[in-house]
Amino acid sequence: MTVRLEPLPADRFDAWLAAMRERLIRRHRESGLRPGADAEEHVDAIVAQLLPQGGASGASSVLGILIDEVEVGTVWLSLPGERGFLIDVHTDRELDADEQDGVMALIGNAARETGAVTLSADVFAGDDETQRLLDGRGFEVSSIQMMLDPLPGRADADERIEVVPMSVERFSRFASDAEQGFAQELAATGRISLEDAAEEARRQFRTELPDGVDTDGQELFTATVDGEEVGVLWLARRTRGGAPHGFILDIEVDAVHQRRGYGRALMHAAERETRRMGAASLGLHVFGGNAPAVALYEQLGYRRLQELVVKKL
Repeated sequence: MTVRLEPLPADRFDAWLAAMRERLIRRHRESGLRPGADAEEHVDAIVAQLLPQGGASGASSVLGILIDEVEVGTVWLSLPGERGFLIDVHTDRELDADEQDGVMALIGNAARETGAVTLSADVFAGDDETQRLLDGRGFEVSSIQMMLDPLPGRADADERIEVVPMSVERFSRFASDAEQGFAQELAATGRISLEDAAEEARRQFRTELPDGVDTDGQELFTATVDGEEVGVLWLARRTRGGAPHGFILDIEVDAVHQRRGYGRALMHAAERETRRMGAASLGLHVFGGNAPAVALYEQLGYRRLQELVVKKL
């Protein structure tokens, strides 16, 4: 058996682009991450960013997958530097284990040749094709997008925690601590250096909170029990499929107050505030290495919609 990758001929690019676009839109919708027109908008933004010159875009490679000189599929790689990304891989038939090994080895080689030291990919819930290709081949879950939809009515909701709008004075300390903590978690995934993680954390905070606690669309709270602060909550007001949607950007229980069930209680408080915002669904992002948090969210009914997996080359 021989396996090789070769550049997709220019006269086939438009047909590949149309099929790939529909494939990515379908994955977003079927996973539940972006169930409406937002899926099309997101995919079109990715295409515009990564393929600005179509098939001639320098940092992207669109390749045919040939097994014994018969094309069986395509792969799209974004290779701008040290961090390579597998955007899309599709085959016309299910490959056996040896064929999968050969294809993934060549994809890794193609990334290395451009200087990439990691290769990442998004795996959507229900995307069995991509999952089969990546499973058991050195990829680790870096981060997970999770969703609670619809918000449940909890007869046994833990209401010990009260959340109150964060003061300007408290925000200053929160911003510094949260930015530093996010940078450390981002660097711990192994896909970015601590220096780059710190810059990315600063960039995201500037983007999300340009006006601090007064930023439109953002809700920042301190969490208290009997008047004593025990943690913080940061919710964003967003839309999903054209409907209001809440997203937890940060949720923390102070170290001295942990192991008292306050994490669950604060998640229940987040649900209450999301309802107050007029939203019926609540999403969050969690790093793959945070197993206790993942377990709690799944116990509360959150499901995994998308996983970012990373392999060191």
